[in-house]
Amino acid sequence: MRFLKAVFNLAMLAFFVASTAEARWSKYEDASVEVKFSNVNINVNRDGTYETEVELQAKILKESGRDRFSLYSLIYNDDSADLTVLEAKTAYNGEEYIVTEDMIEDKPLASPSKGFDQLRQVTISFPKIEIGTEVYLRYKQVNKKVPVDNFYGLSFSYYGDYLQAENTKINSELPLEIKVNDPREVLEIAEEKNDDIHSISIALKKAVYENTTNEPHNGILNIKHNTWVSLSSLSEWEDLAKKLAPGYHSVINQPLPATFEAIAEFADNESTDEEKINAVTSLLNEKVQYMGDWRTVSGKFFPRDLEKIADSQVGDCKDFSASTAAILQELGYKVQPILVMRGTTSTSNPKALPNMGNFNHVMLRVTNKDGKIYWIDPTNTVSMAQGIFPDIADRNALVLNSEEADYIKIPAVQGENSKVISHSELTIEDNVVNEYGQLNVQGEAALGLTGVGLYYSDEQLRDSVFRMISGVYLDEEEKKFLELPDLTLRNVEDLKIKYEFQQKNKIFKTNLGPALNLGDNWLNDVINTASDQVSDLFIGVPKTKESHMIIKDIKIKNCENLNFEIDSPWLYVNRFCKYKNDETEFSNLITIKKSFITNEELKTAEYKNLKSELENNFSRASIIISE
Repeated sequence: MRFLKAVFNLAMLAFFVASTAEARWSKYEDASVEVKFSNVNINVNRDGTYETEVELQAKILKESGRDRFSLYSLIYNDDSADLTVLEAKTAYNGEEYIVTEDMIEDKPLASPSKGFDQLRQVTISFPKIEIGTEVYLRYKQVNKKVPVDNFYGLSFSYYGDYLQAENTKINSELPLEIKVNDPREVLEIAEEKNDDIHSISIALKKAVYENTTNEPHNGILNIKHNTWVSLSSLSEWEDLAKKLAPGYHSVINQPLPATFEAIAEFADNESTDEEKINAVTSLLNEKVQYMGDWRTVSGKFFPRDLEKIADSQVGDCKDFSASTAAILQELGYKVQPILVMRGTTSTSNPKALPNMGNFNHVMLRVTNKDGKIYWIDPTNTVSMAQGIFPDIADRNALVLNSEEADYIKIPAVQGENSKVISHSELTIEDNVVNEYGQLNVQGEAALGLTGVGLYYSDEQLRDSVFRMISGVYLDEEEKKFLELPDLTLRNVEDLKIKYEFQQKNKIFKTNLGPALNLGDNWLNDVINTASDQVSDLFIGVPKTKESHMIIKDIKIKNCENLNFEIDSPWLYVNRFCKYKNDETEFSNLITIKKSFITNEELKTAEYKNLKSELENNFSRASIIISE
């Protein structure tokens, strides 16, 4: 129930810029900061602990660059690391300004409580931060504990800032694998092995600026277009899974606390597997409050003991997954924790070597006695064992199991299972449109409404649903009737909504008489593309929208001219109009088959034809409702 301040601050700027410029790769003139040089030295010990020293100098080019360095923050784990600022200063118009000790503050961040590591934040107040100022910083971080013993993994890209020069040097007692993506041929890499030390040097041969400008809001840059480096002491993801598995299963196999035992007993009385699993995750959410990060415990990404979770009544994704797994295991299910990158448009690097940066979340793969697999994320406030949450669907996952470790892909949401079906009747009189109808929301599509009654009042829900259905803010007298299902339930079920409202300004004038717009905003994200954009296009989670609209007592002249159908690998669209018994009926069917249209696909004749056909025949259609 998971993009923001920066977007809000730039909204007006984006409005003016977008009207005069096309999407493209960024140029130096677009940069807010120029990194003059960045030197990173990493020393890795055989047990996986490591020390990093960073030295950088950057020139501020724009106001956004001033914002970035006015209060510069570094965050570290107090339990597993030490961070020391070695030198900090600025230079402006030939004058140097030293950062003194009183300009550096090291303090703890708010803690989520019992058992979790304490994070600390070092804040540096750089003096004389103006456009043209050059900022210099050198600091060292020593990581005394690591999430996985005897392992080191790191992936980094050159996306973001304008980089004039960058050098990374790694000296490792652990032998390292290396994988590189260098589409612009900007990297110079050297390796050397002697005296049990593996040394790797990675340097820029020329300046690079990998960022984008004026991309569509739903554009997601594919990492294959970026320069990136991946390092790891392991070559296979399954080996990383085997290292992590014991830390999870040792907690899963602990005796159930009384609170969790009661949940197991209640769920055992349910009939189906889906009902049992949903009962467990719903009841656990009532007893334990989810906090949305995955903080380490003694430097490790492992869950706390079950008793500590039950006693504290708070937990992160590791805790929720371990608790749910323990209860389901008690009920006879096979449970396997899995690591994923959560987020509907968040993506990990599919070509990277094993490293923890590919994940930000823990959930479960649950198998019943017949071998059916359920993808369970217990951190959601609602439960849906019968479906797949969109923010974890269709992405790589690491199965943590000592005997059956695996690197797999979670299935995608199926558009035929996630549906919004509407039936409506319109009567038009004196330029006022009265709409009466019913909305059926099925499968994953019901996720957005399930449980919202736990957060909002009845009045808030009523106003929001009228706004959702009508597409506008209605006056109170225009809201005639609304029948909502119980939206306080934690289990995702098919929903039925009945409604009636009026709109006084839905009809607009033309030279041929009053007209009604048939355009569908659902397709805006499919057709609003830039001719030279560089990102992939996110068009939505797979879903089916089916609508049947009857206009009472009106015959639309030549309505069959609006009939339209087009199919593509990404989308199916169909509209059909017929006249029967003094009524005109429009039926629309839109199915999103895939979430993304790749940048390469956007340049094909097939996509260009799809965009043209939708613009000309569907998204801008209107009907004249009188002769």
